[in-house]
This record gives sequence, structure tokens and C-alpha cells, in this order.
Amino acid sequence: MKICVRRRPCAVGEAESDDWSLEDVQSKAAADIVFGPDASQQEVLHSILEPQLDRFWLEPGFSAVFLAYGQTGSGKTHTIFGPPGVLTEHDYNQSGGYPQTWGFFPYAAVATLTDLGNKGLMKRAQLKISAVEVYLERMFDLLNDRQHVAVPGASVRASSVREDNSVTRYDAEGKWRPPGKWLGEKTLPGISATAKEVVVESAMDVVHVARLVEATRSAQSHALNHRSSRSHCMITLTLRLIDVSGRLCQGRLVFVDLAGSERVGKSGVNADATGGAKAFNLPGRVTVDIPGTRFDEARAVNLSLSALGRVIAALARRDKYVSFRDSALTQLLKDPLTGGAAHVTVILALRAEKTNDSETQSTMRFGTVCKDAAGSSNMRSRPSKSSSKTGAGVNVSRAVADLRKELQAVAEDVERMTAEGQDEHVNTAGFAAPTIQGFLDNKAKFEEAKRQVTRYKEQIAERRSELRIAGTQEEGDRRLEELQASLTVSQQATFVASGIFYRQVTTGIWTGRTPAMEQKMALRDQLTKEISFLEQPSKPAASLDVEAESSEKDALLENILKHLRTCPHQ
Repeated sequence: MKICVRRRPCAVGEAESDDWSLEDVQSKAAADIVFGPDASQQEVLHSILEPQLDRFWLEPGFSAVFLAYGQTGSGKTHTIFGPPGVLTEHDYNQSGGYPQTWGFFPYAAVATLTDLGNKGLMKRAQLKISAVEVYLERMFDLLNDRQHVAVPGASVRASSVREDNSVTRYDAEGKWRPPGKWLGEKTLPGISATAKEVVVESAMDVVHVARLVEATRSAQSHALNHRSSRSHCMITLTLRLIDVSGRLCQGRLVFVDLAGSERVGKSGVNADATGGAKAFNLPGRVTVDIPGTRFDEARAVNLSLSALGRVIAALARRDKYVSFRDSALTQLLKDPLTGGAAHVTVILALRAEKTNDSETQSTMRFGTVCKDAAGSSNMRSRPSKSSSKTGAGVNVSRAVADLRKELQAVAEDVERMTAEGQDEHVNTAGFAAPTIQGFLDNKAKFEEAKRQVTRYKEQIAERRSELRIAGTQEEGDRRLEELQASLTVSQQATFVASGIFYRQVTTGIWTGRTPAMEQKMALRDQLTKEISFLEQPSKPAASLDVEAESSEKDALLENILKHLRTCPHQ
């Protein structure tokens, strides 16, 4: 484990603290490296990320986790993603490569694609991205219309929705299996298999994914941060590569942007009401999620970060029992924190204002506890059950055969569940044809309105990028005003369509898909994509070596020609 500290510049109009020099910070936080306010994004990337990227490209099955921790407004999202508005097509096109302000996640994805292209490995490699957020102890897929994501065991203690309270499992002999034997079986140094994985093949694909994450993630404004993340966001890059011997290897990079801890008195959210953040179950297996107030969000964030602190402290004390199931966040981080990842980097983000000295001290204390926990036998790097299957490499033919067997079993389960009525469907009995058609039309309007909201958010981000790079003020820009007005109209249309849809659902006209069916269908789609990738036309090992060598020669020749074009003529 490596502890890094990054201190952001002091806010305008605030007095800078003189109690903590960089040397004091390094000592108090037990940090391996400290970056001052003048450190650029590129300096941080080259020092922290690139050494792990080199291992990610060269070592089969390598996995690493980057965890950003700190108070609200300290620069965690800036480090993992980049400043607001830079994850756009316009920024990428104007940069001539990749924007210098990009954060860890987009830089790592584009750099990996570039490395694969330079080595001629694109035809036998696949890079996938998945993204979820932990919002009010619930998981949402940011790349799949914010659908709920089921993570084994990730629920609050003493909650009736906990998986071991609703699921009973038996072994091959019919004996009951205690929850402790199976709750952690599918945990990975990343995200549950039920989250959608998007295959990216170009830098523009990465831009689209990153822009979608930025547009759909939960964020609010308060006194300490004009765009405060109200959820923990986890991005996983999965690299699947078929080597020259025909073996499949898989590695992962996980980027965790934790929501910032905050004191509600300072942030001003204590004036907000509470009692929101509820989920109502309607007839027909339809759930209505009611978002919480800023106070609800702050309370959930602080509780989950407290649970993370208790877990780290328990690991540092070498406790035999560590309560990972206290929160959804700690359950997701269980595998990487207990050795499922080869390397864990904790980035402590600090604010420089004197008024935040107590929060700075708390953040540094977290770094010290992490350093103590790094020596624990519970946190020593070891291959996880899941990563050991693909990390060291497995024969592609055998992998395809196993996947086909699993796909057949899943397809049979989906067919059986469909016959049992677990798939979504319209209940035609007792409803006239015009009523059914009206319901379907409004349902389509509701879904399209939600997609339209996301599209307008992305277009607004692109327009702001154009204005920022051109040095033009946003105020008075007609195109931006039109987009913002259209966004407001779409949000209102979504609200109206949702009210009509939920009211119609209460009549019993619609039955939604069961969570078990949803997971089976997601698994079926994932297995189909994996088989398609592994069964693509392959070449002999010698041919692959020649192709890679030819690609390297082409890249070298291109660099020489570029150098000659830029050199002044004598």
C-alpha cells in the first residue's frame, strides 16, 4: 500500500493555514509522497499512476486500486476524473492527444488503448469499463440508466433487505450453507458482475463513457463546494488479453472517488429537512426511488466513511473479525483491502484553508491508520479466487467451453423464469386495447424523457467546454441558454410522465422484471460478449509476433518522420 497526499490551493478570500508544512503533513499522514498546491495534474499522474500502468500492461492479471479520500471540496474528483467540464469531445479534439488536466481514470483508459495499438494487440485485447455509485447505501449503474446493482452482501447490518435474510442456499448434497460461506464468493477488486460493462476501442469511446458518468452521477451544491459529489463512485477498467501462447489473461484497475466527509454546520445542509431517500414498492414489482435531501446524503456519506474507518482500524489491529458488512461501501472494498489487489494507493486530499485544520488532521489520521493496516496479514497481497482463474492465464479453448456451458445453464434459467412470469409484461386481462396502448405510449415517453435529460446535460457540458477554451463568458450565450431551457423542459416532462406511469402501474396493468431475472439476463449478455471476443478469428502465435513487430516498426517510422517535419531545414 502506498499513501500519497495532495494539497489543493487555498480558496480565494480564505486565510491559508500555516500550521502544516509539507514535511509535517508527510510525517503526520505517514505518506510516501506529498504534492503541494503547485503540483500539476501531470506531475501527480506520472508519479502515482504511470508506474502501476506499466505493471498493468506488462504483468498478466495485475490489479490495482486507487482510493481518493478527504473532506468535501478537497479535490478528490479533480484527481480521479479531472476538473468539471474537461471530459468532453471538444476538450479532447483541441488537446491534440489528451487534455493535460484529465484525471486518473480517463488517462489510464486512453493510455492503455494507445499502448495496445502501438504493440499491435488491439485484435486480441479487450478493454471494458463499468461504473457504479453508492448513493444512500444503494448501488446504481451509471452506464445503464441508473439501474439498481445487486452486490453480494453489500447492505447495512440488521436490515431486512440483506441478502442472507432473503436467500437460502444449499450445497450439492442438499445441506444448508451458512451465509458466511457464500456472501463473499463473488467479490472482486471492482464491481459486481451485474453492472453493465462497456467495451471501449478508441479514445472517443472513453470520452463518451466519462462524460456519461459525469452527467449521471449524484452531485449537489453547498457552502463548501459548488459541485459536491453525494455518492461514492467506483470505476473499473478490465483488460482481457490473449497472449501469443493462446492463453487468456485478465487484469483490473479500480478507481474509487469517495464522497467527501462534511460537517453539516459548515456546509449549511443542516437547514435541509430530512425524511426523504425512501423507496416505495408499487404493485407489479415496480419500485419508486425518492432521492434524499442534502442532509440525508451527508449523513449517509459520513456513516459509510465511518464504517470504512472502522474497517481499516480493525485491519490495523489484526482483529480476527472485521465488520465489512456495516455498509455497502466497505463490502465493495472488501476484496482489494484484504489482498485481492496487487497494489493499493490511497490518495489523501487536503484543503489549505486554516478553517479546515481539524478536517485536515482527521484526514491525515486516516492515512496513518492505513499505513498501519498495510502491514497486517489480512492486507498482504494475494491472488483472489476470482482473479487467480484469469490472472495467470487460462487456455482460451477451455475458457470458451466453460463459458458456453455456463451460458446454456443461464439461458435455460431465463427461459424458465420467463415461463413463470418473472419477465416484464403487460397484464392484458381486464384492460381495453386503447388503455393498454396508452400505457405503452406513456411508458415510452417516460423512458425517452429520461434519456433526453442525459443528452441535454452532455450537450451543455460540450458547449461550456467550447466557451471555456475560446475564452468566452457563459453569461449571455444564446446557445447555452437554449440548452439549459430545453433541459428544464425535459426534466419537467420526465416528472409528468413518471407521475402518469406510476399512477397507471397502481392499476395492475404492468408487472416489472424480478431482480433475479434482471441479474440472469445481465449475466447472459455478459457471457455472450465474452464468448464473442474469445471466438473472434485468431492467428497463429508466429503471425501475432510478426504483426506486433510490424506495428512497432510503423510507430518508429512515424516518429522519425514527425521529427523530420518539425526540424528546421538547414
